[in-house]
Amino acid sequence: MTAHTPQRPSILIVDDSPGVLQNMEFLLSPHLSVRVADSGAAALAAVTPDTSLVLTDVRMPGMNGVELARTLRRTHPHLPVVFMTGIVEDDLRAEARELGVLDVLRKPLRPGVLFPALQEWLTDAAHVTHVPDLTGAPHPTPRTEPEPHTHPAANPAPNPAVAPAPQAPDTPEPDPATPDPATIAARRAQQAQQALMFTAGLSVLPGVTAACAYDSSGVPLTPTTLDPEVGAYIRFLATAAHSVAHHLNAAAPVKAVQLEFQDRVLVVCPIPAGYVGIVVRDTPGASSVKSWMRARLGHSLN
Repeated sequence: MTAHTPQRPSILIVDDSPGVLQNMEFLLSPHLSVRVADSGAAALAAVTPDTSLVLTDVRMPGMNGVELARTLRRTHPHLPVVFMTGIVEDDLRAEARELGVLDVLRKPLRPGVLFPALQEWLTDAAHVTHVPDLTGAPHPTPRTEPEPHTHPAANPAPNPAVAPAPQAPDTPEPDPATPDPATIAARRAQQAQQALMFTAGLSVLPGVTAACAYDSSGVPLTPTTLDPEVGAYIRFLATAAHSVAHHLNAAAPVKAVQLEFQDRVLVVCPIPAGYVGIVVRDTPGASSVKSWMRARLGHSLN
């Protein structure tokens, strides 16, 4: 007779960043059943009777994490919710306490913090009957250094006539899920080089007054005369367009977002490294810019 295998707890990750969702799913899927949603509305549709915990970003276009938690309190009053955000503010903690949110974690989440917290949250969840031991769970990234040999022969008894050497203070082990600074810098340089392929030459197009490439977080990858805050709004526009496409049943990826003002036009085009924002004087110039960008995108994919 085959023994019954306990069902793994199911956790729902909510974030508008595809990279965050991919990393979190990679990190947790060896230990838990993971579902992901890229918006608050998608999260409400993804909740099932088996969902044991919702881990949601706070700052999202449309329904943000606080609004999602407030809605879940009405529809699923006993479902545990945890916030994650890049900036933990006192007002947010107060809102979390008011809504019964279990915790507010600072992004990026590291396994050394996340795994023990998950263990505690899932253990406290009333409807979870079997929780895997996550406190000592191995990380998906394999270790590059072998474990120290622990055979008794490799650890001889200390000689009492010899004073023990002073022990160096313990230093925290590097988190294998977090790239080292050199890797981050190399990746950043590669993204900037790729981004220049899309911004170089835009200035010669008719009507273009400014252009800049941004990474997926809205941080500039190329030099720009635009206000530093523009990157955050460009990221918001691109993310909002992606969410709207889902509700419009538009299968194709977003090609461009265009905002028309009285004296200028802002065009936002997704690129492999993030987004390009272009300011143009008029709509005919914007059409030329979009055609040029599509040609460059097609060239980069060939």
